[in-house]
Amino acid sequence: MNTKNLTKVYNASIRYLVPRARSKYEIRQYLAKKGFDEDDIHNTIARLENENLVNDREFASMFVEQRERFKPKSKFALAFELRQKGIEAEIIESSIMDIDEYSSALSAVQSRLNLWQGHDNEKLKKKVMSYLKNRGFSYEVSLSTFNEICKS
Repeated sequence: MNTKNLTKVYNASIRYLVPRARSKYEIRQYLAKKGFDEDDIHNTIARLENENLVNDREFASMFVEQRERFKPKSKFALAFELRQKGIEAEIIESSIMDIDEYSSALSAVQSRLNLWQGHDNEKLKKKVMSYLKNRGFSYEVSLSTFNEICKS
């Protein structure tokens, strides 16, 4: 084990973490793409975990919270994104457990309603349903959201 190499791997991973939090999988992929040795990568990730700079559970929780606040998606879509980032199924499940899909869907559509004002109900329904479908929401949730919009 070369200390100089470990320092290079560690510094590269720190630079990668500066813009935003990352999952262990993302860091591993990044460092592997940079051509670092697998043992050095493994040791560096262990060090990052010990220093609490990498924590998949916290990462998933923060990721879901940010999505809910700025770009709401369905539980299905969030789980898919987290799986792509290498998060374990048990962590994903606990991260998305408390999400209310109906309020998330309504929140997602709120920002678009000004753009869609003036459309007749049929065209508005098409827009809402399509928009929510693209964010992974079910037909039932999308229809319920459309009906809620029409009430107000």
